[in-house]
Amino acid sequence: MKQLISFIILLSCSFSHAQGRANPDVSVNFLGLYLNGSGVSSDPQEPAHKGFSLQEAELQFMSDVDSYLRASALFSVGQEAGGEYSIDPEEVFLETISLPKITLRAGKFKMAFGKHNQLHTHAFPFIDAPLILQKLVGDEGLNESGISASLLLPASWYSELTLQAFSLTNEELYGSTDSNHTGGLVHFKNLWDLTDDLTLEFGLSSTQGKNELNEIAELTGADLTLKWRPAKGGKYKAFIWSTEYLDGRRPGRLFDPADSNSPSIAELAGYASWVQYQFAQRWWAQARYEVLGTTHSEGIPKQNKQSYLVGFFPTEFSGFRLQYDHLETSGNDRHEDTLGLQYNVTIGAHPAHSY
Repeated sequence: MKQLISFIILLSCSFSHAQGRANPDVSVNFLGLYLNGSGVSSDPQEPAHKGFSLQEAELQFMSDVDSYLRASALFSVGQEAGGEYSIDPEEVFLETISLPKITLRAGKFKMAFGKHNQLHTHAFPFIDAPLILQKLVGDEGLNESGISASLLLPASWYSELTLQAFSLTNEELYGSTDSNHTGGLVHFKNLWDLTDDLTLEFGLSSTQGKNELNEIAELTGADLTLKWRPAKGGKYKAFIWSTEYLDGRRPGRLFDPADSNSPSIAELAGYASWVQYQFAQRWWAQARYEVLGTTHSEGIPKQNKQSYLVGFFPTEFSGFRLQYDHLETSGNDRHEDTLGLQYNVTIGAHPAHSY
């Protein structure tokens, strides 16, 4: 906690000094959470536990450096296992803004894998991330240090190819202990305007690198998103349908590193599909269906999860969401039910999220 206070004081002093010169856009977002049910731990030392908690807070600074570069620094504050809070550099990078058809980026950032992995916690469609993403790359997602190049391809629709090289520190997928090892990622994104009101997005992703056993770990995925927002009355109605499929191979790794009896996993695949319907200016109703283990190694149980959410958003800077989850695990007659209530508040000049 002392480190947290020192960090905030240092950040405030640095910003005050910088205000006269650069005036970066500054924003703070924080998420409060209440959980209850059979699917949640009663241990307050766990990051997700029954009762009230601060799910996460984010401090973001963003500004153009000059006419060629933009810089962004986002720090997240969250509870670690054991109950202590810590500050982590979630994304700190610079990127080009003046090169035609291509954007270069360097630093630490969320990898351009799939759709959901690139979202910050406060922008998740639901309170939690999809099961398959949590199991394969952890709660923080695939977020590494490296370089990136995104090229706008010559096509009659929006088509973008992204290539990235990065460190292999993600503990769930890689956990490499050799800094000489570098991972690679390719992401192919396409977006079509079907009508003035309707868009379709389709993406393919693949990444691989050596894990701590010097074996090649890899992850592939596909995502499909259909968005409808009428040109007239779009402030009051909208509909989004998204589906994301992931297939991961982690040779030699334990499915649960904390359990020495856990089976060594060769492959785990699954998907999440959800719909979001805005039925009034400030109200959304949502549902999600997930399958973990469409392909899975022996000894790993298959899981099905259904989630239902209703959200109330007075403005773009605040929101309140109530979510119910039902989880079934094959071979286990005891089902898990969880109820979550979340508030989501942003103050300051928060940049727009990617489409």
